[in-house]
Amino acid sequence: MNDLKCLETFVWVARLGGFRAAAAQLHTTQPSISARIDQLEQHFGVVLFGPPQKRSTLTREGTVLLEYAERILATMTEARTVVSRADAVRGVLRLGVAETLVHSLMPRLIEVINTSYPELVVDMIVDTTNVLTEHLLRGQIDVGMQVGPIADPRAVNERLCHLPLGWVASPELPLGEEPLTLMRLSEWPIISFSHGSPLAEEIKRALGGEGREQVRLWGSASLTIMIRMALDGMGSCILPLALVREDIARGRLRRLSVEGVTLPPNGFQISYLRRPNNFLAALVARHACQIGRTLEDEARSDQKSRSARSKNTIRQAAVDRLQFQA
Repeated sequence: MNDLKCLETFVWVARLGGFRAAAAQLHTTQPSISARIDQLEQHFGVVLFGPPQKRSTLTREGTVLLEYAERILATMTEARTVVSRADAVRGVLRLGVAETLVHSLMPRLIEVINTSYPELVVDMIVDTTNVLTEHLLRGQIDVGMQVGPIADPRAVNERLCHLPLGWVASPELPLGEEPLTLMRLSEWPIISFSHGSPLAEEIKRALGGEGREQVRLWGSASLTIMIRMALDGMGSCILPLALVREDIARGRLRRLSVEGVTLPPNGFQISYLRRPNNFLAALVARHACQIGRTLEDEARSDQKSRSARSKNTIRQAAVDRLQFQA
């Protein structure tokens, strides 16, 4: 039984005093009206209207149901009105965010929240993946955006984005022609994530392990400090390329090609706990994942542009050599 449709039909028959009038109001046929009332009577096990000759007269049971039916329909009308408004989503949402996402995904997410849900208040903390996981499981935040999923049966984990790592340095750093070797880069500090982070351990393995003495891997828990050190020419830097797109485009940083080193993936997940009242978390997670896909598309576009420029450079170098030989 379509409960709401049958209740609506019942209310209109009672209000208008007849099946024919209700059929005209609801743009349907009188037999359809009769069928809906029959379904309603079977559902409740009562007779709602009087005998056939007085079919428009409510019985005692019908009079009782009419009050509830009108209340239910009024509530549904109010719900449709409220839910369709942006200011229907309100409250405080506590977000825990890895710093990489603060500089890439979060500005766009905050803009979406401000535009779509102006009554929603965001309380944000920035910390490492381990701390964010602990906060989420203790109920201190509603949503966590961190490296990797949270291994807990209560957690909902969704793939957020993959932001590729890359090498950058100041154009003033005298590194020479590319592709560069790790030995050449090791003449200066290599700046990357804090030594205690899982990603730093993977980078160490990618660089040949801690046993390679010539590699001086300087760690920092702050991406802002890492970028500042690279801009100041203190060494090369391994970090998510999405964070320095503008610096590279304006020539403040130079993206490096390094041979013999495959950097690890840098994948992020968005997580929240399964709770009946946690619809805000799921709502924001959906927006965040859409933004994450946009960031990945931009990263792929950057990579294609770089590959095209590299091919053009190689072709031009070959032409220059031929002209020189001639």
